[in-house]
Amino acid sequence: MGAVSGSETVTINAPLDQVLAVIRNIPGQVDWFPGCVSAEVVSADADGLPARARQVNDVKVAKDEFEVDYAHTDTGMSWTLVAPSKAQKDASGSWRLAPKGSGTEATLTLTIDPSLPLPGFLMKKTLGDTLKGATKGLKKHCES
Repeated sequence: MGAVSGSETVTINAPLDQVLAVIRNIPGQVDWFPGCVSAEVVSADADGLPARARQVNDVKVAKDEFEVDYAHTDTGMSWTLVAPSKAQKDASGSWRLAPKGSGTEATLTLTIDPSLPLPGFLMKKTLGDTLKGATKGLKKHCES
């Protein structure tokens, strides 16, 4: 099975700068990103933003520990997997934010090349569940 990709968009009743602060708070992702068991910033860039983080995700069949490198813009961030892990050969993703009325439109895009021998339909369902769970989790966290 090769890589699977998808995206999900949600409108959040919170200003862009607040939503941006939440997605950049890597350790805080355990409170709202589904399956995130732990997340710590390993290094920061010159502006103090996360440059590399170590994360542990519960992927149902295993706990997957990995590191990702981040790139930041004024309206989001993207990341790439540093090295293959137990569950991922390769992975990348991004949060893209845009003002929408008095709120923010947030789009999460993920591409994952799994190293686990999962049927394609199951990997697509898992990715879809993650996208929906993360966008709903971000919305709930930012609006509470």
